[in-house]
Amino acid sequence: MWSPSRAAALRAAKRRPSVYPAIDLMPFVGVFLVLLIMFMLIPTSHHGLSPDLPKARNATLEPGAVREDAILIAVARDGRCYFGSTTAKPGELPDLIRTAIRDGSERKVYLSADSRARNGSVEIVIDQIRLARITNIAILANKSFALRSGSQLLINAVVSMGGRNTGSKFTRRRLKT
Repeated sequence: MWSPSRAAALRAAKRRPSVYPAIDLMPFVGVFLVLLIMFMLIPTSHHGLSPDLPKARNATLEPGAVREDAILIAVARDGRCYFGSTTAKPGELPDLIRTAIRDGSERKVYLSADSRARNGSVEIVIDQIRLARITNIAILANKSFALRSGSQLLINAVVSMGGRNTGSKFTRRRLKT
């Protein structure tokens, strides 16, 4: 038997789609979790601080700077100071240095100052290092590339294996340009 409500129900059923579109978020969640775990497990040095070291023509190799027990102090562009990979105030440096030497570190400080850092910030750090009675300070710098005559470029490169410095001297290679 025919009824108006039954005909309306049939028309409404024809208007509804038989397939509902859906976005599967599980692949996205999987990739997101892998990236999250990867970035949590990879350690950062100086909490992302990578100072832009000054350039020097006569820089020499400092293999002791990459040792685990080396006293490495960094001065960022904005004047912040880092002892190893932790943020430190300049006034705390003498005690931190004395503690590191007591724990067996070399009596040498490797100072990594950003080339755009203010001289006043670096001088304060050097004064604090001297208060710890350390006179052997190595200021880290990048060796600048010099253009030679005859269109040859003299490149000084540190020989490294697997990210570790082997302590060897600079090797020189001449490249035609």
